[in-house]
Amino acid sequence: LVEDENSVRKMVQTLISNLGYNIIEAATGKEAVALWEQRQEKIDMLMTDIIMPDGMNGVELARKLQASEPGLKVLLTSGYAADLISGERNIREGVNFIPKPYDLQKLAETIRSCLDQPPHSLTR
Repeated sequence: LVEDENSVRKMVQTLISNLGYNIIEAATGKEAVALWEQRQEKIDMLMTDIIMPDGMNGVELARKLQASEPGLKVLLTSGYAADLISGERNIREGVNFIPKPYDLQKLAETIRSCLDQPPHSLTR
C-alpha cells in the first residue's frame, strides 16, 4: 500500500487488513521501491495513490515494479479520477483503479477483482 497521506494510509491499511490481507506500507514511491527490493517475493499486488510527492507518481511506480515483475497486480487510486485516468488506456475502474473516497464494499470487490484478473501491464 503506497499512500503519502498518513491518516489515509492508516485507514486503508486497517480496512484492507480487516478483509484478511497482509499489508506492507510505504509513504512514497522511493520508499515502496526500497521495500520491493527487500520483500518482492511477498508482494502479490501494489495498491498505490497516483498523485504522490518525491518525484515518482503511482503510475511510474507501477511501471517500474512491473518492469521487474510483469505478473505484479496493480490497483491505482486517486481522488482526482477523471483527470488522471482519461489519457491512460490501460487503467480501468473496477479492474485496476478505484476512486477515493472508498466505499468498503467496492474496495473489497475491486481488490478481489484485481487479484483474480490476469495482470494489466501499465507499460505503453
